[in-house]
Amino acid sequence: MNFRIRKRFSPNMFRFGFPIVVLTAAMLIVACSSNESDATPTFTPVPQVSTQASLEETISLSPGQSAEIAGENLEFAFHRVFNDSRCPIGVQCVMAGTALVVMQLVDQDIESGRIEMFISPGGTAEIPIGDYTLHLLTLEPDPPSANGVDASDYQITFNVSKN
Repeated sequence: MNFRIRKRFSPNMFRFGFPIVVLTAAMLIVACSSNESDATPTFTPVPQVSTQASLEETISLSPGQSAEIAGENLEFAFHRVFNDSRCPIGVQCVMAGTALVVMQLVDQDIESGRIEMFISPGGTAEIPIGDYTLHLLTLEPDPPSANGVDASDYQITFNVSKN
């Protein structure tokens, strides 16, 4: 009887596979040793307070503006509208689409951070934040123009209630 010993790894595998494994390991080591993992996400600096309002009061902001809720130690900044895919005026769409409103909360008692809310045409959104609820009432223009909307032309209307 002849027994044949089978080689598990061929010389070609070592010739081509070994350099790939070494390069992959080197890239992982370089990527994992980067100082960027210590970095915290950055936001656009919060602008000076443009308006003050009380709880339940309707507030309108344009990008780059912020509002302080009097007596509540809350401040909301409207940064921008990201990815507005709502169906424009005069266009027949299969789906209505959504827009992503990006805001920032600044507060001493609640963890400050980025707020993202999706809103559909003619729709509203609300998000609980600690003991409060942010109610996004409108995003103008609604519907957007078929030619697009300049980033500075957006305006949000919202209010804040206490739970």
